[in-house]
Amino acid sequence: QAFYISHYGRHGSRWITDDKRYTDVLDVFQNNELTPLGKEVKVRLDKVWADAKGNGGKLTPKGARQHAGIAERMSNHYPEVFKGSVRIQAYSSTSDRAIKSMNAFCKQLEEQNPSLTIQQDSDEKHMSFMHQTSPELSAFSAKDAPWRKDYMIFAAQRVKPHRLMDILFTHPENIKQPHELMIGLYWIASDMQDTDLGLSFYDLFTQEELFGIWQCINHRMYVCNGNAPLNKGLAAQSARPLLKHILAQAEEAIQNGQWNADLRFGHDTDLLRLLNLMQIENCANKEKNPEKYHLAWQDFRLSPMAGNLQLIF
Repeated sequence: QAFYISHYGRHGSRWITDDKRYTDVLDVFQNNELTPLGKEVKVRLDKVWADAKGNGGKLTPKGARQHAGIAERMSNHYPEVFKGSVRIQAYSSTSDRAIKSMNAFCKQLEEQNPSLTIQQDSDEKHMSFMHQTSPELSAFSAKDAPWRKDYMIFAAQRVKPHRLMDILFTHPENIKQPHELMIGLYWIASDMQDTDLGLSFYDLFTQEELFGIWQCINHRMYVCNGNAPLNKGLAAQSARPLLKHILAQAEEAIQNGQWNADLRFGHDTDLLRLLNLMQIENCANKEKNPEKYHLAWQDFRLSPMAGNLQLIF
């Protein structure tokens, strides 16, 4: 019979992490002559910006619903853990989207059992285990790190913006940074699933283009957060403070029985490194060949929006 739950969850769906990532794309469409398709895309972008303005990096309503849904299922699956006047401890990183994810999760638990006592905590002091990157991993992941030279070659072979520029702009040769614009449009396209707008930009890309861009993103995420031999275990080691906290809280719960659950709300990189350190199935695969990274490890399978690890005792 379940008596204690230890959890780490990524925040729910959010707007792209910075308003500038929207305006950089919009500026290009506003300052260049557009094809008929380009004009239609600009109409879509204007709707996106109207929804996103001022919300860069914040939790969307869909993100709150995701965490409420997880809380409801957790409570229904393990009613004995959440029955009666029990105590729950919740932590979040200091990020707005993580705090609001925690709030939505805990509110749902309280709606299902008003007698719960839930302590929510988003203090800076907890960032040492909630959202921690070791100095060694920071240095390894830096923009001027040696491995990034080969990565740039890899990316240049897969991100080819010229076809896209041709269908959007009457003078594509005037677009100064076509590579960056294509990536910017990709991020807006992928973020539509995090909103309730009902818009799509995937029609602008071929399947090959979408796959190529994702390969680049996955490549970078694997090297910095997965068990890629290139990082020599630095990614997994960065999750040690988080795993130590999970172990210590679980031991206290087993010995004292004062808390029925420890809930943690943070970010994709922290969850990926934790899964890597714990060697959860398919989360710590090793692959030396960059051409095969995407076969060994897929970021979207391991840490989607609101992705979470639940340890049931």
